[in-house]
Amino acid sequence: MDIVKVLTKITKFCITPRGLLLFVGMILLIGKFFFHKDYLNCTNIIKMHMNCFKNQEEKLSKVSLFLYFGVPMLIALSLIQIRILDDTVVNLLTVIVSILTSLFFTLLTLILDMGKKVRKDKKYNANDADTSSKLLKETYFTIMFEILVSVMILILCFVELFAKMYSIFSSLIIYYLTFVLLVNLFIILKRVYTVIKVDIETY
Repeated sequence: MDIVKVLTKITKFCITPRGLLLFVGMILLIGKFFFHKDYLNCTNIIKMHMNCFKNQEEKLSKVSLFLYFGVPMLIALSLIQIRILDDTVVNLLTVIVSILTSLFFTLLTLILDMGKKVRKDKKYNANDADTSSKLLKETYFTIMFEILVSVMILILCFVELFAKMYSIFSSLIIYYLTFVLLVNLFIILKRVYTVIKVDIETY
């Protein structure tokens, strides 16, 4: 009887949204490690974004990592004590993140065009061109990282919205990713500002 009860509980869990998501995750892991399908592998995007936080000694800046990844966790921990996710919050986040994702794809085109302009424009001196090119390259990787985070937030929001299984854990993850997205926007803002400032001063 105990075995039957255990199997019944396992079966019930497998058909729940979380059980099905776990099953999907297992399928993706099997596809990656056994069939070597890396279509969903986005580790390079994360790695290149992390390289932007290296100091002059080519080591990751702990202060920068805390500011852009530690502070969002503190904010998320405070928010879950105020309000756990519900339909209203998820719908609002979905709309905001969808708008930001469209903005990021538009920015990618702008960054690529600015990069071509810097390389071809003879009015830039060597130092300004190198600085702008470096900033635009880092901005490109940061935007790609932001798009990745946006997609993750949208997937989690859709799952929570349809499953209706809001919890402290899921709220913490979604809040955290949302504030990582927002805080890292300051990186994009600062770099684009610097490049445009150099461009204006050049002319």
